[in-house]
Amino acid sequence: MPCPPAWTDGRGGRLCYFSLRGGTDMPDFLRSHIESGGLALVREANAHGGEIVIHDKGDAIHLMHVAEIPATLEGLAEFNVQNALAAAAVCYAHGLPPATIRTGLASFTTSFEHSPGRLNVFDGHGFRVILDYAHNPAGLMALGDLILKMHPRHRRTIGMVNIPGDRRDEDIREMGALAARYFDEIIFREDPARRGRRPGEIVSLLTEGACAVGFPQEQIRRILDEDEAANACLGAAQPGDLVVLTPTEVEVMWRQVLDYRAPAHASWFPVKADQPDLEAESWRRIA
Repeated sequence: MPCPPAWTDGRGGRLCYFSLRGGTDMPDFLRSHIESGGLALVREANAHGGEIVIHDKGDAIHLMHVAEIPATLEGLAEFNVQNALAAAAVCYAHGLPPATIRTGLASFTTSFEHSPGRLNVFDGHGFRVILDYAHNPAGLMALGDLILKMHPRHRRTIGMVNIPGDRRDEDIREMGALAARYFDEIIFREDPARRGRRPGEIVSLLTEGACAVGFPQEQIRRILDEDEAANACLGAAQPGDLVVLTPTEVEVMWRQVLDYRAPAHASWFPVKADQPDLEAESWRRIA
């Protein structure tokens, strides 16, 4: 039996790849797949943060700039660039025209209404709040890549971090070490269902992980209750800060963010002397 063409999977379907590595960064196997007429969607570099290109039977269809996809936050959220590539690949493979795919990607956002608990952003308090359900090291690493890219735009990053109690001790410590990489100040909290762990055990392991990589213990708070921990993060924030909350009860915490009112007293976390003096009008609190 003769071998099927490179662009099929041998069962009558077509093999479709999607990749962040387009253009000169494209791996050899993917380039060979495209050159033999295979279907692939790739991100190719350009001056606008990248462009999604559909390669199909020798044709290159320029779909849209990555920055035109709101869910990517102007291309900074690379995990949502990956998601956009996958979604576009599925739609194109099922016969949807590129214009329809373009409209769909351009209209989908990470708002709470569109995607509750996944990169929900709120800017109504004079500082930015991100709500994201990142409850394992892989999830926090993906979110952390975005946080590092956003860090230069903000005075400080303040994070509320948690991990379920049925993870291994080393996984919990890893979560703490990752938090130390991404945040300037951290509040560790616990899931209401500790899944067999003693009260305080999870936050102790998280703290061990952060301190093991040199994070200052005085920049860590341990608050077991989720609502109290979130309020502490919000209350610590100053104009221009970035607050990242990883909730268990997504809807409850989003309402907590919307209903928050800034206290008159000073922040628990001191603002560092070397942080930029942002214009008060640009970052004023909205009561």
